[in-house]
Amino acid sequence: MRIFILSMFLAISTSISIEGQEEFDSSFLESLPEGVRQDLLDQVTDKKELEDEQYRRPSTFVQKPTNDEGELLSNRFGVNIFDMMQTTLMPLNEPNFDSSYVLDFGDVLEVQTLGQRGFVTQVEIKRDGSVSIPEIGKLYVAGLSLDDATKKIQKKISETSIGVESFVTLVNVRDIQVIVAGNVFNPGPYILNGNSNVFHALTISGGPSDMGSFREIELVRDNKVIEVIDLYDTFIFGKSSFNKRLRSGDIVFVKPVQNLVSVIGGVKRPFVYELKESDTLDTVISFANGLSADADISDINLYRLIDGKVEAIDVKGIDSLKTFAPVDNDRLVIRRFSFRSVEILGAVNNPGTYIVNEGEGLLDLIPRAGGYSSNAYPFGGVLENLNTEKINRMAADELYKSFLDNLSNLSGKASSGSAVEGAASTRLIMEELKNSPVSGRVSAEFDLNALEEDPSKDVVLQDGDKITIPEFVNQVYIFGEVSSEGTVRFESGQPVSFYIEKKGGFSGFADERNVFVLNPNGETFKVSKNVFMRQGRDIEIYPGSVIFVPRGLNDGFLITETAQAYAAILGNIGVSLASISVLKE
Repeated sequence: MRIFILSMFLAISTSISIEGQEEFDSSFLESLPEGVRQDLLDQVTDKKELEDEQYRRPSTFVQKPTNDEGELLSNRFGVNIFDMMQTTLMPLNEPNFDSSYVLDFGDVLEVQTLGQRGFVTQVEIKRDGSVSIPEIGKLYVAGLSLDDATKKIQKKISETSIGVESFVTLVNVRDIQVIVAGNVFNPGPYILNGNSNVFHALTISGGPSDMGSFREIELVRDNKVIEVIDLYDTFIFGKSSFNKRLRSGDIVFVKPVQNLVSVIGGVKRPFVYELKESDTLDTVISFANGLSADADISDINLYRLIDGKVEAIDVKGIDSLKTFAPVDNDRLVIRRFSFRSVEILGAVNNPGTYIVNEGEGLLDLIPRAGGYSSNAYPFGGVLENLNTEKINRMAADELYKSFLDNLSNLSGKASSGSAVEGAASTRLIMEELKNSPVSGRVSAEFDLNALEEDPSKDVVLQDGDKITIPEFVNQVYIFGEVSSEGTVRFESGQPVSFYIEKKGGFSGFADERNVFVLNPNGETFKVSKNVFMRQGRDIEIYPGSVIFVPRGLNDGFLITETAQAYAAILGNIGVSLASISVLKE
């Protein structure tokens, strides 16, 4: 990966303020890369928008309450299926109809005949349930299934017209109005098409509310309950729960929830589940897709509210859950064995993903992976951690914002010409910082002998850790403002200046006072020309080290930010160079 060599003299354009909106000189903006230019303008715009009054545009859908990450506040199983709701009375389109669809007033049929008296006509079912077909007469089809109505019409045509073949098609579906009531997110009347079922009605109303039942939903017709629906039959067991189509005047009534029981820990799908009075607590394990592979069934606790206090009830084995009737707000906790999944790649005999126990480290993992291969280079080993990656990403974002703030805040303190020149000197480092991948590398000791002698040097592995062991490379990498970038063969004991001279020495744009060295173990140093010393000692160069010479900077201008950016970018290069494919090239 090539490091762009940058000049850090930042010049700033004339700026003016019009009604609080900062404006930049056009030549200054045009000198910036497109991505950096847009980020700068967006930053100014965002600041202004924070001060402006906000308005919401009307929408067909309303989002239910969520947290800062956009997740629904409720962790109840099934609530995400109804995470949106329709706020208008527009029909919900359902284009697919089977032969069991029951016809009624408002449906439109197309009748086509072939033969001596061929014709095509569309007929609407009237309020009395009949259709009038030219030259055939009136037929009553309301209340019949589409299949039965088709057969009735075809039979009548065949009786009145010999040698005529007929076809019947449903071309338009009636609208129906139903009421969704009870414990739903948004109860009220809704208009649907005639092929809708209870699930459609629940979807447009937002589904059961926090106090609504997913397992006891009644379809009421003519003051009679004709169907009771348990959504778990569909959501958990994949059974069809919606056998009845809705009709105008139907009421979908969601009853109150009975017992909400949460299960966490060693199950495959931890959630809050609804249990009926007839269920036992073992039912919640079934709803949660069973126990996970790391479940410790010898450590199960039930937390229950008793007489105003939360009591912990020790459960004697998984089978004893069958003896517990559910109580609302029960909390079942199944301990999980603390395993961690980690990946090790590169120069080990058995690379792959391994499960390690809590507290285990590299001293446990590497022997389990078959040990190092003959060409392994443990000194260049890389350990990447997910949490560290998040922290490094935030740090890189903040550093990038710091560059933008300097461009924004100081743009009016210099002439337009100097601003353009300054922008040109900063754009490459900003672009490289923005586009550079972020690693989660942490410092670690990979020498097994050193770890055995002092186990305190071992790093405790975390879930999701990734370890890369590179192959040995007998080269030193030289980038930046030197006469010829590339690699130099490693020679033991030689200083930084030796390798720079091997590549033709510094170029005319080099910042000879600030040279960066990245060693294979991830340590980064900044050294100066003619010194190349750290705490009175020569900087030691190793096989696989990276020496980077930046472009000269102006004193006192963004030097701190630039040094941080170089260190971050070099660290990511070190991770890339650790891969076997890169080191072999």
